[in-house]
Formats: sequence, C-alpha cells, structure tokens
Amino acid sequence: MVAVSLLVSACDVTSYLSSSPPGPYLQEAYVIKPEDKIKHPPILPPHLLQVLLNKDTGISCDPTLLPEPNHVMLNHLYALSIKDGVMVLSATHRYKKKYVTTLLYKPI
Repeated sequence: MVAVSLLVSACDVTSYLSSSPPGPYLQEAYVIKPEDKIKHPPILPPHLLQVLLNKDTGISCDPTLLPEPNHVMLNHLYALSIKDGVMVLSATHRYKKKYVTTLLYKPI
C-alpha cells in the first residue's frame, strides 16, 4: 500500500515539473564588469588566527597537553614563523572524541 502511494505521489510531482530551467535564454556573452576585476581576496577569518601551538598552557597542566581546538581549526595546515632556522608545520585532526596534533619540524 505504501509503495503504491509513493508511486502516485511521484507521478503527481513529475506532471508539474518542466524539462527546462526557468528564465530566458540569450545569445549574449557575459561581460565582466571593471568593478568585478578589482575584488581582493577575503580577509582571513579571526578564528583561524588563533594558532593552537601559540597558546599558553597553565602551570598546573601537563606541557604536552594542548587546549581543545575549535572545530574550525581542524584539518588546516598551520605554519609558524621561521625561528632559529627551523620551520614548524602543524595540523590537528579529530577521531571520535580525541584530537591529534601532528608537528613537522624542517631545518632551513
């Protein structure tokens, strides 16, 4: 009974649908306006400026533990500024309720 009612509903919907999208069709090419060419890239969102590795841990905390990352910090590659000839890259991933931060040190 349910399959029959679904089939009837599907037939009703297809009778109202058009085979072509709405709106007129034109032969004119799209012209890029001068103000569209000058657009600058978007500014970096402020929550991505909070690099997890630059945060201080409390004195009572284990120094190897980092604070819990924000959901927008996950799966991004972070590069710290080069200090003492070493470049540091990091990425944080989540697996269930655990967070794993991977660090790559590259001498330059």
